[in-house]
Amino acid sequence: MTIAYNANYIETMPFSDTAVQVALGVGVEQTFTVPGTVTTQYQAYFEYICTANVFVRLNGTPTIPGAGSVGTQQYNEFKPKKRYVRGGDVIHFITPDTTAYVGVSLRQLQG
Repeated sequence: MTIAYNANYIETMPFSDTAVQVALGVGVEQTFTVPGTVTTQYQAYFEYICTANVFVRLNGTPTIPGAGSVGTQQYNEFKPKKRYVRGGDVIHFITPDTTAYVGVSLRQLQG
């Protein structure tokens, strides 16, 4: 018998029914459009393998900084963990690696 979900289990969450698995290739941008309307709010939870180099940008094309340079592009982040998104937002991914994999799970926020 499976134990019912209970808040007593620290940081334990149920599986998401809205999840995406992204396979990236070197320099090839991939996108995911968050379902719902602008009033639908989610927590986006990102997972990567530890050696992956992945840049993620909300609603715009991410850039990979060149060697010896510093990037300052707004909303362009290196391997974010948890972020707030709304329905209709587009999450963009890119990697300088030969291949990289990203998993994103959405959890709808109340309110």
